[in-house]
Amino acid sequence: MTKHHLSGFYGSVWKRPATVAVIVRTVAGSVLLAPDADGLPALPAGMVKTGEDPREAASRILQATTLELPLGRILAIDYQQTPDSPSEAITFIYDGGTYDGGELAAAAGGQADFLDFQLALLELSRTQAAQLKAGMEAHELLTVLELRDGHRLDTVQRDVPRRDLLSGFDETLTPGS
Repeated sequence: MTKHHLSGFYGSVWKRPATVAVIVRTVAGSVLLAPDADGLPALPAGMVKTGEDPREAASRILQATTLELPLGRILAIDYQQTPDSPSEAITFIYDGGTYDGGELAAAAGGQADFLDFQLALLELSRTQAAQLKAGMEAHELLTVLELRDGHRLDTVQRDVPRRDLLSGFDETLTPGS
């Protein structure tokens, strides 16, 4: 299927608002907060627009901070129940990188500031504070965390029988085969 056909397919079955949030941090342990639409402190975030995938949206949001950082990997996914509908919203939390230019960055045209991690948790909404904590934890653990309404889900498989999933797989990786 072409990208056009896939977007039409996804649009017909995936009726959830999708947003992205980007965690930009400093070596000293501060995180970037920018005012949201209501003027409240928030992680840089925005909606995934039509024709965009979450990674493209995260890149767009990171570019809007005016910090020249490469977008990192996805850190967490949060499924949220929306109050005005029975469906859920999905937020993808991405690593926005580490800024090493000091705390006085003129990010987002002077509208954003770096705040100590613990203070940022107090300033953010409950949902975004949970997303920030999960994102930082995922960054440290080199994993991706799954959240539901900001609460971390236990996704570890236990008592999985040991088995050989792909016999001969290592042989296919030898050069010249």
